[in-house]
Amino acid sequence: MRGEALGVAGEGEMLLGVQHLSVGIKRRGTYYAAVDDISFKINPGEIVGIVGESGCGKSLTALSMLGLLPEGVQVRGGTILFDGAELRGMSPQELCRIRGNEISMVFQEPMTSLNPLIKIGRQIAEPLELHGWKNKQRIYDAVRAIMGKVGLPEPEALMAAYPHQLSGGMRQRVMIALAVVCKPKLLIADEPTTALDVTIQAQILHLMKWINQDLGTSILFISHDLAVISRLCDRVLVMYAGKLVEEGTVQAVFQHPLHEYTKGLIGSIPNKGQKGTPLVNIPGKVPSIQEKSSGCPFAPRCFRAEPRCFAAFPAPRSCNDHWVCCALADHPVRLHCKES
Repeated sequence: MRGEALGVAGEGEMLLGVQHLSVGIKRRGTYYAAVDDISFKINPGEIVGIVGESGCGKSLTALSMLGLLPEGVQVRGGTILFDGAELRGMSPQELCRIRGNEISMVFQEPMTSLNPLIKIGRQIAEPLELHGWKNKQRIYDAVRAIMGKVGLPEPEALMAAYPHQLSGGMRQRVMIALAVVCKPKLLIADEPTTALDVTIQAQILHLMKWINQDLGTSILFISHDLAVISRLCDRVLVMYAGKLVEEGTVQAVFQHPLHEYTKGLIGSIPNKGQKGTPLVNIPGKVPSIQEKSSGCPFAPRCFRAEPRCFAAFPAPRSCNDHWVCCALADHPVRLHCKES
């Protein structure tokens, strides 16, 4: 069925289920679809990645779950089920009880997320206090413990420091400590390694694995970097211009990409086996929300595009644990697939 195909189809326990989600941006009195009828799920204990270029709607998808969309941007349709409860339509008070406690978010740039005037220890303690912790010694012990577990040295000294006194990698660890101090069921990480060097990036990815395995926290990891997704995630959702165009296990998508956009992203990753050969270049850019048509949004950039690609967005088809929305994907019979 259309809308249940990508990510949501299938049996089994589900922590987060997004169905037919659409998010619109208001321009001159008209709402344009920035996120267009997407569906996916996250199971308990799973790490799911969303990958795509800037402007594809990845961050808006995440912010819509927590009711944090900026002014002029709103959810225009769909459902967001978390642990059996519908997040859409919840009051601000109800959402506050969930944010930081059951669902937390780590943002891309910690310097703009942390309060420069408040000490680190106080900021990490705030979620505990907001969610009912009263005992000061218990709060202090919890903050000190989580700082140590996320790799922040000398926690007692750092509690008294301000964000500007820390390096970029340490500030990101503070953001992660703040996000997981209440041991949430779901952590949303929005490009948490983008501004970090390769060594620190590897440490943050290792920390994400620890959060998933030791705390039992499911993770929605947003990135434009498929190499990072391949190292961390169990499943990957490929997003382009507000649409989910491919979804599957990391192994299935990386070994057998079906959508031309996914093939281009994978082909742009440096590979030792391709030393000396040019990387794939995807021409053009992601269309603006006003430029979108009824067809496949990737068609204007696709060298294989046919007239049917411009006419209508293709229905998803399934290939075992792999879904794709592409009229040009290999024939379903060859891939033992079925039309949705």
